[in-house]
This record gives sequence, structure tokens and C-alpha cells, in this order.
Amino acid sequence: MGQTRLSLRNRLLLLKEEYRDAVICVSFFCAVALMKTLPGLIRQDSPIIDTQRVSGIVEYATTPMNPNASVGQGLHFTYQIRLQDSGAIVFVDGEVETPHVIGSRVSVERRHHKNGTDTYLLLRG
Repeated sequence: MGQTRLSLRNRLLLLKEEYRDAVICVSFFCAVALMKTLPGLIRQDSPIIDTQRVSGIVEYATTPMNPNASVGQGLHFTYQIRLQDSGAIVFVDGEVETPHVIGSRVSVERRHHKNGTDTYLLLRG
């Protein structure tokens, strides 16, 4: 009988040695992939370079799904607004004190940022 039986501990040690390099390579690959996506995950502020007042029609309004999630931030509505100038649909937050009815005309401030993105602010009145 030339075969020797390996104990469970010895088998685990062999597996550990055999697959150590593969685990290191996979870990390194995942770390590199995360580093590539990190700038997209960290949203950095971009200065506002232009503002424009536009109007739109409220098409849909929702409240937060979980009011407890917005503790300290105040409750708000999220409005889906179709802009009059471009027909684009944007999502804008508004406070509960000034609700807007679906189909009503609202004024929105378009803020164009240096990085090329636009954000919108619901204006009062």
C-alpha cells in the first residue's frame, strides 16, 4: 500500500497553498476595479457657471417611501416635471409646505455646472 491517507488538516493546508496565488490575483483585480469606479462613486461638487429660469408642468408627485429615513431633513415631495423649453422630464424636490397639484405650472431654476451637468431647483411662487 503505497498510498498514504492525508488528514483533513493536511488537505486544507494543501488547498490553501495551491489556491493562494489565485485568491491574491482575484483580490487584486477586485481592488483595481473598485479604484476605477471610485471617482464615479464620490460625487464632487462642481461650481455653478450659469442659471436659467424655466417653467414646466408637474406630471407626477411622490412623497418619501419611508418618512423615518428623512428625519432631520424635513419631509418633501419629489416632482416629475416636464420642462416647457425642451420637453425633458426632470425630478425636483419640493417642501411639503408648498405642494403643487399635478398639471400645474411651476417655475424651476436650471443650474448648469462646470462639469456639464444640470441640476434643478423648484422656485417658490
